[in-house]
Order: sequence, then C-alpha cells, then structure tokens
Amino acid sequence: MENPFSGTKQFYSSGQSILELPVGDYIVRAFKGLEYEIGESGIQIVSGETSDLRLTLRRWIKMSQKGWHGSDGHLHIARPVPELNPYIARIMRAEDICIANLLQWGLADRFHNAIQYAHGPEGIYEEDGYILAPGQENPRTHFLGHSIILGLHTPIHVSDDYLIYRLFWERAKDQGGLTGHAHLGGSHPTDIGGQYGLPVVVPHNLLNFIEVMQFSHSFYDTWYDMLNLGFRITPTGGSDYPCGGATIPGKERFYTRIAGNLTYEKWLDSVGKGRTFVTNGPMLQFNINDIDIGEELILQKPGSVVLEGTVWFDSNRDDVLRIEVIENGVSVLSFPRTDDSGEIRFRVNHNIQETSWLALKASGNKIDEPRHWGLIRSLDTSAAHSAPVYVTIEGSKPIKSNPRAKDVARKWLARLEDLEKRLAEDKIKHLAERLAKFQQDVASEEVLRRDRVALIDEIKVAKSYFTKI
Repeated sequence: MENPFSGTKQFYSSGQSILELPVGDYIVRAFKGLEYEIGESGIQIVSGETSDLRLTLRRWIKMSQKGWHGSDGHLHIARPVPELNPYIARIMRAEDICIANLLQWGLADRFHNAIQYAHGPEGIYEEDGYILAPGQENPRTHFLGHSIILGLHTPIHVSDDYLIYRLFWERAKDQGGLTGHAHLGGSHPTDIGGQYGLPVVVPHNLLNFIEVMQFSHSFYDTWYDMLNLGFRITPTGGSDYPCGGATIPGKERFYTRIAGNLTYEKWLDSVGKGRTFVTNGPMLQFNINDIDIGEELILQKPGSVVLEGTVWFDSNRDDVLRIEVIENGVSVLSFPRTDDSGEIRFRVNHNIQETSWLALKASGNKIDEPRHWGLIRSLDTSAAHSAPVYVTIEGSKPIKSNPRAKDVARKWLARLEDLEKRLAEDKIKHLAERLAKFQQDVASEEVLRRDRVALIDEIKVAKSYFTKI
C-alpha cells in the first residue's frame, strides 16, 4: 500500500510475506507498536532470483509485566459483521494495541458511520490477549466538540435533543459507561469546539476522560483546568484512525494499569479510576510515598513526601530531553537527560503545602520519524504524560477553593458568554452557515433552532456553577 504521508510502501504481515518487486536495492523496515525496536535491513533484488530477508524485532520493554496495557481510545474501523473480528484483531496485534476501541460515530440525523454489529458484551472480541471493543463518538458537533462513550450495553442516540450532551452522558452513567471528550479537549486553535462545549457539561460531574494526545500533538491545558476545578479526569490518547490524516492505528495511545489478567471490564474500571498515562513512545511510572498513578495519598498535615518516577524510551526513536513533575498545572521539578541509557529516573523529597494533584510529564523529539501530515502538522515531538496522583491534606481547603480555580471559572464563564451570543435568535443562521463551510457533518440550522432554547438553559445552569466559584 502506498502511504502518501510517509512516502513509503507498507503492508501488514503475519510473520512471513512474499513480494514481487522490480530489480533494485531496497530498505525494509518492520514495526510492531511502541514496545519493539524497528527492524531494518537492506536487500538487493536480482532478476530471476529469489532473495530471502529475515528481520528479528527486539522488544526493548514489556509493559504488561509491570501491569500496563496499551490502548487506542479512538479508532473508526467499521465492523458490520462479526466475521471481520479476526482480521481486525490481527491488525491490532501487529500494532500491539491490547484494547482497540472501535467507535461508531453519529450526527444529529443519523448514527451509522463506522457501524459496529453489536454493542455491549456481544460486541467484545478477544484473541490471544488482544481485545476489540465497541464504543461511540456521539454526540459530535463542531461548535460544542466531539464526545466519546465507552462501555455501553446499548448505543445512545438522542436525536430530538442532540445538542444536549448531558442527556447522552446521564444515560451512559445509567449503563455504567464512561464518558469523554475527544480531540485535545478544546485546547488547540484548530480543535473542534470542545473549549465551548466542555464548560456546558463539566459542572454536572459526568465526564470521566479527555483525549490529550492525538494528531501527532499533545495539549494539556484544558485538562489541567478541569483538574484545578477539582474534577478527577483521566487522560487518554487515540489516533482517530483513519480520519484526520491518521495513517497508523495507535500512533498515539494510552496505557492502563490493571491487576492480574487483562479483561475489558477490568480495563474500564481502571480507566474510570484514572490509572493511565498517554504516550507516543516513552513509557513511565510515577508514585508518591508508594501511592501510584490514579490513587490518592491522604496526609494529616502539610509536609514532605517522597516522589519517585522513571521514564524509559527507545533511544533510536525518541530523544527524551527531560521529565518534569507537574503540580496543579505548574512544572515544579525538572530532570534532564544526562546519558544515553534510555532512562531518566529520580527519587526526591518534595514539600506539599496544600491539597494538590501531581503528575509526571516527559518531552523531547522524535528521531528519524516519517513526518505526519493531517489536521495538525507534526512537530516531531516525543511525549508522555501520566494521570495524577492526588494528595489530600485533611482539614484543608479543596482544590476548587484555590485562586487557580477562580481564574479557570472566569475564563470558562467568558466562553459560555461567547457561546450564548452565538446562539442568539438573529445569529443562528450565521452560525449554521459558518459551520457548514468548515465541514458538512455538523448540526444544521434546523437542529440549532430546534435545540436552541434547551441549550441556552444548559448554559445558564453552567454559568451559575462557575459564578459561585
């Protein structure tokens, strides 16, 4: 298959493949996700002769031995019949994606794109430790953002109140599902609407996760804002394959820590509890006083704690320059790369003065990585970020009482005011026309007018919430 983004010809192989090629010299590279080194070798094709080439892929790390399993949270691979399961599972195995979330996506008037033959337990397929799971990217509009729901028993499509995301998420909670926001959560200038839609629904405390890594890009600001408001939101990552210019499933992914054998039920539970880190290459671990990612450390009073973290990386693919400890959205400690070991490690004492959240972030550059072009141009960055460890000091003020939360509330109130103005009766036509120019699969003028009053009521509730903060 010709890949116009990387300028290469590529294909999936079960381990042995036969190709017919013109005479000449070739470079063959073999990949298997993030935990294996790239296998590479040259070969000369001679007329009339068969040339054999054997590539051995060496695993540089095995995260499952540490209890971590990799997932792509955002795949649009149609699966209308169960007979496709073995074929899709082999692709996920080739990319070493343990949990592949296949999202059926919808619009206000239909919900049948990238269709899944079944939702709930009947739609779960497992083969040799790799799991295919149905989910949905619905509702989705370009001025409120795109939402994701995982773990449903039956799909949800509220066509008559499509712009009232809360209704979808409440029904998801009734089914025990997890709700999230896609596409960098509304932080990037070219993103899809989330910076306006999230303030409408966040006050209802229905959001479980947010995609902070996608399209060769990582962006954490909106996620940090929600954490500073006191919401414990799990970070996830996903490729959005094959949409948005994504050429490789799992190019961005997230890892989830699970005790014992991997099952979809255990995975959902751990994602809901925030036991994750996102990455496009580096692997990490982080704890505070031996309390791991996603968990809570309770202190009787302010004082010193022990921070311990490690980032591992394949130094042939990732030039990780530093790792940082992020406390309440601010980098408070930094540890640069000082050797070529493919590892940065620290263990330090750190003073905690207030109820806080802390996380570990890795950053650097990709090495010899084909440039990726899509909705957002690749910056060739190497990145990873853990979910927080939460530190609660007994008797202290909650996080949302901090001045940081007040700043976020002011910013989000301004966004709600902006959204309310765009929904004015005499502005609806302009909004619909603007959205239609951007992309055809957005809410129509008819839908905007139909749901306008109900959506303004939702905005008023959200404004009241942030005004109190």
